[in-house]
Amino acid sequence: MSRSKKHKQMLKDNPEKKPPYKSILFMVIVIAIFGTAIFLVMSKSAALEPVNKDAIKMTITMAGFEPNIIRAKTGQPVTINLINPDNSHHTDGGGVHNFVLTAGLANMNITVQPENQTVFTFTPTQKGEYHWYCDSCCGGRENPGMHGTLIVA
Repeated sequence: MSRSKKHKQMLKDNPEKKPPYKSILFMVIVIAIFGTAIFLVMSKSAALEPVNKDAIKMTITMAGFEPNIIRAKTGQPVTINLINPDNSHHTDGGGVHNFVLTAGLANMNITVQPENQTVFTFTPTQKGEYHWYCDSCCGGRENPGMHGTLIVA
């Protein structure tokens, strides 16, 4: 009897002893997927370091602004390093975000492209509470998670 016939006969006689090829292939695929995911997350984390270490680091994602409250003093410049870690594959807005602050203090509309960052400075001239929002995706101004507050004392 040939070797392959013996193998087939053995499988017929003992169906519980199947070669583990499918299990091994499945495990290799799972490990490859998780390895790729970990690599992408780790490489993304390194890219999120702000270009201006003295600025307020603000991250904008599909989940909203972080931090979403900034405290400032009248007449003192506020510098923000706005970081967008989202990629361009988002179906809503292509991953582009912006920082819109128009009510009473300034007329600003700062856009940051996917996987990019921008630094901007403004000087509050009046005490009060001012609200900013992202209006380029994620439901825009209507999305309660895409808002923040500037408190000027």
